[in-house]
Amino acid sequence: MEYVLTSIAILVLIISVVFHEYAHGRISYMLGDNTPKEEGRLTLNPIKHLDPVGSILLPVLLVISNTGFIIGWAKPVPINPDNYKNKKLGWILTSLAGPLTNYSLVLISLPIILFINSNFTPSPEIFYIKLVLWYILVINFVLGTFNLFPLPPLDGFWVVANLLPETSRDKIVSIVSSKYYPIIMILTIVIAIFISRYTIIPAVNSLEEWLVILPR
Repeated sequence: MEYVLTSIAILVLIISVVFHEYAHGRISYMLGDNTPKEEGRLTLNPIKHLDPVGSILLPVLLVISNTGFIIGWAKPVPINPDNYKNKKLGWILTSLAGPLTNYSLVLISLPIILFINSNFTPSPEIFYIKLVLWYILVINFVLGTFNLFPLPPLDGFWVVANLLPETSRDKIVSIVSSKYYPIIMILTIVIAIFISRYTIIPAVNSLEEWLVILPR
């Protein structure tokens, strides 16, 4: 049973991060940047997007360590903001596209769960349907919210950076893109997971109790 639940969670996570990155690429392309298309990233094919560490290794380690929290990422879609007519606005819209896509999946799955709760009696089949929908809801909620943290190189960071004067933004971008990127990534993961334990996880627990997903 535990292996089945873990497999479902990781599969939903993979699909969710693929949609997340595809949304970045699609919006960037719509705003005049051909880079995602030239790099072959305007596709929902997981092979084009998955990162071995962020899409598979980290989620598995989080499940094994029983953190009560699962997160991951795909390979970032390459973009060139210089191709936007309005660089600042285009960069912000492209950054927000991923989290907003995740929240759209939350808004799709939530009413379906509520409908099932109101119209179907509990059964093993209903339980697994609700469980899959729950994973879609919670993983996309976590993924969308996590990525809005203003920490480099998360999406929220790029939104905040583009609200700064251009010279300040460019200096910050050069630091984030420098040789210190691996260190920045590690610090961001640690800080974001710490913050999540006191924000996202309590919210998820409250949602689970309200929707009555797991048997009491």
